[in-house]
Amino acid sequence: MYYRYVKTAKQQHTNDDDTNRKHPSMSPLYANLSCLPPVLLTVGTADPLLDDSLFLANKLSSCDDENYVELAIYEGGEHGLGHFGVQEDQEMGIFARTYTLDFMKKYLSE
Repeated sequence: MYYRYVKTAKQQHTNDDDTNRKHPSMSPLYANLSCLPPVLLTVGTADPLLDDSLFLANKLSSCDDENYVELAIYEGGEHGLGHFGVQEDQEMGIFARTYTLDFMKKYLSE
């Protein structure tokens, strides 16, 4: 299912020859990510976007010294951990959701 989604999105947003697949609107990995507000990336080890999250965390961290990036990795966590799906109301999901809300409150109050 994930592959089908990515394939459909790619077909809708790129040329047949893939000339714009590296455009920032297609992938933030190719965008200027400097001087951003604090970022929390939450991902589980069972999430198909785990690698993407790791790459993005690395890119955000390497842009400049002003970016604050926090990467929360949850062992066995699935996509949407804490926000939807079967793990939403399990202990790990509740913890992830609470951690996310605390992160937001901390930086939105500054």
